[in-house]
Amino acid sequence: MKNKSVIADKKSRSGLRIKALDIVIIVLLVAVVAGVYFRYNILDMLTGSKNLKEYTVSFEIKDIQYKTENYINVGDKVYYYDSGEELGTLIEASEDAKNALIVVPSTKSFVPEGASQAVEVAYPSNTRIDATGRMVCKGSFSDQSGFLFKGKEHIAPGDILAVKTELVTVNIIVTDISPVE
Repeated sequence: MKNKSVIADKKSRSGLRIKALDIVIIVLLVAVVAGVYFRYNILDMLTGSKNLKEYTVSFEIKDIQYKTENYINVGDKVYYYDSGEELGTLIEASEDAKNALIVVPSTKSFVPEGASQAVEVAYPSNTRIDATGRMVCKGSFSDQSGFLFKGKEHIAPGDILAVKTELVTVNIIVTDISPVE
């Protein structure tokens, strides 16, 4: 009789060991799943990089040398001048344009002596130009905070940004921000 109870005790003990091992495996699997969820969801929400969408940022460049347009092309990456962080990628200046910039002769306004109205004078050809263009950026938009570049930095029409491409450094004036359709 004693032998049967010893055998039964050994079986019940080995059953507990397997159950304990099963519990450890289940806890490890839950920890792995929680870690993956945290990495791809909660961390992205905390850093503001979740749900970023593409936006078209339209801009103006005022009073630059006329040859500068030759060094700004569709597909060029645009970076912040100070930090070097990528801002976006240049696209066609308008729906029917093929170039990254639409240029017009630059003008200057001044009030002549004894006059009450300002006079606008255009620079001669092949000297100074004004340009408009567009780039695609990633960000988020809300009614409370407006457009947030990469979910962090506020950018609005009227802002002046010092930017650079591989070949050119300019100041752009943001004119419009709209979602890419």
